[in-house]
Amino acid sequence: MNATATTWRLALRLARSPHPRQRLRAVLLGTTAAVVAVTALFTAGLLHMLGEERQRFEARSMEFTASAEDAVLRVDQRTDSWGTTSYPVVWFDPVDEADPRALPPGLASWPEPGGWAVSPGLVELAGQHPELAERFPNAHVLADEGVRHPGELLAYRLMPEGGALGAGAVWVTGFGGGTIAIGEDTELDLTGLTLAISALIVLPLVLLAATATAVSAPPRAHRLALLRALGVPRRRRRRLVVAEAAFIVLPGLALGSLVWALAGPRVTGLPVVDRPVADWALVPPWWSFAAVLTVLAVLFAVLTVAGERRRRPGEHAATPRPRAGRPRLALVRTAPVAAGLALLAAAFFRDGASSTTTTLAGALLLAAGVPLALPVIARRAGERIARGATAPARMLAGRRLQYDPRSAVRPLYGIAALLVLSPVIAAWSTTVRELDPPVPPDPTAEAVEVRGALEHADADALLRDLPGAVAAPLTYTDTGSLRLGATCSQLARLLERPACAAEGDLLPEAEERIERLLGHVSFSVTLVRGEVTEPTSRDSLLVIAPRDPDFEPAVRAAALAQPAALTVTSETDRQLTEPALVAWIFGGVTLFGALVFLLLSVGLIDRSAAGRRGGRLLSAFGVTPRGIRGINAQEFLLGYAIVAGTGLAAGVVATAAWNAANPRLAFPLAFTALTALAAVALACVGLLGVRLTHRDASPAGDRPA
Repeated sequence: MNATATTWRLALRLARSPHPRQRLRAVLLGTTAAVVAVTALFTAGLLHMLGEERQRFEARSMEFTASAEDAVLRVDQRTDSWGTTSYPVVWFDPVDEADPRALPPGLASWPEPGGWAVSPGLVELAGQHPELAERFPNAHVLADEGVRHPGELLAYRLMPEGGALGAGAVWVTGFGGGTIAIGEDTELDLTGLTLAISALIVLPLVLLAATATAVSAPPRAHRLALLRALGVPRRRRRRLVVAEAAFIVLPGLALGSLVWALAGPRVTGLPVVDRPVADWALVPPWWSFAAVLTVLAVLFAVLTVAGERRRRPGEHAATPRPRAGRPRLALVRTAPVAAGLALLAAAFFRDGASSTTTTLAGALLLAAGVPLALPVIARRAGERIARGATAPARMLAGRRLQYDPRSAVRPLYGIAALLVLSPVIAAWSTTVRELDPPVPPDPTAEAVEVRGALEHADADALLRDLPGAVAAPLTYTDTGSLRLGATCSQLARLLERPACAAEGDLLPEAEERIERLLGHVSFSVTLVRGEVTEPTSRDSLLVIAPRDPDFEPAVRAAALAQPAALTVTSETDRQLTEPALVAWIFGGVTLFGALVFLLLSVGLIDRSAAGRRGGRLLSAFGVTPRGIRGINAQEFLLGYAIVAGTGLAAGVVATAAWNAANPRLAFPLAFTALTALAAVALACVGLLGVRLTHRDASPAGDRPA
């Protein structure tokens, strides 16, 4: 048998070794490989999906031309709204309907003049709301190549006979690669999204893979040291390490790829982002699928070799008993925590940006200082626990924590920092996502502003289903004022109080209420004296009516039924809404948090399963393996409780300080409770690792490599 076959056979025997630590390695490394594969394939599919959406978005963009002779159609982009969601309504007036260059993507043929073509997402929404369906009667449905994703809201209309476009209509030479876009592309910044994915997904995936490849490192280092002593060449040992990992990683990658190949086509939406996706959209093409799996296999191989080349000192080497002068070190270690608390206290006496900056600096100092102070806190707590303990196991766990606190809490530094920062980040995200409250509505009246080709609109048709409504022309003057073509009696009826003074000028209260209805608090409003002229496309039409929930939908339906291109602006359109990109950011943060939790779980299981030094000595004193595991479990729980309690308490203090600087925001109690539950879950994971501690006192488990 040649050397290569011997290496692979030995690697297979090592991978299938019945040793508890090796079984733990096979489970954790294989599971991690599957999770990494699923996450990486999802990420590749997401980028592929957004790339295709970008192509469809650019395919329906239009090229502007100033010459009507070179144009194939005129376009007037308008908007409509449903609730707080605004979507494009595009009017087309082709020069020649038979010219295929005039057809937008997604349309095989034009509808009848005045007919509609809407996106599948708008069709689905209209099916749930009949009042929305009334706006687009007998509409054609755009094909998939005409929309970015299944949930996009979009409507096209062919110019009706005798219709008119607004003053903003432009001539275009066709579709594809132009400068005039239909809709917004804030979600399609692929460069920025790729950088964000690198920070929020790729980095945690690499760290997770590195942590998994390092599972059960001491026994493997012991075996490699034995092979080195037997004269096995370094290159052969490296091949053995890679082959052993391959027998575990490759099945995990295959399982992960199979899971995503079966589950990916069935994913119909992205949870936190709250947006639908098309079938098979998140499944990357075969070449991308193969490239991702190849890169992952190489990554695990590189991490395995790199992990074995690092020098591995004893993981649980005990520190000496405390000596004289050690308390001076305690003051140094607690200094960052004290400084962070001082900054948080100082923030209470400041306001504005200074208070926010001071609070943020204090929170960061706490996050960095709590891990440094943990050995001091653990030593003091271990001493008190040992003194008050009545059970021998608890007393011994307390003494071990007192004399060697660093080894007990060092693996938990990341958990402590995470517990400090998580509530603060939740409070900060609430601040970021906070929107200014809308202007309080008028108690008796509401208004919408209609713009577009008003000279071709029928004002009576707009008011047909609106008893008591008034349509008043609105003109913006060069002096920064608004001229409203309504009478004092009409306004008095709608506002339910006198609107004008004796000389015919608006009363201050009436003017303020009209400005609020318009949403233009920076403009002064005057009434038109004398005869009111018909509005043009440069003016607006203000429709005022008694407050009624059916008012706005009725105006929008009437405006879309007009032969003229019109846009309706209402109170809901003026309300601030969260940009779609924010949901993507928090979706990435959520996935990042899940990966970090898995990373901490894998490391915690590995560290707790390794146990502490002294198992052989305890066995010599007659302590059973079950008793040793009990001592290890109590020591782990004591150390973990100190770490989690300190970190969470510091996080609550920092969050309270942050909320004091922003008193309008509520304390993120739900997220803090979720963080506490995650800490409890990690404790259970650590206990699982303790239960998996080997029952024998083998040298690999009780001595440093």
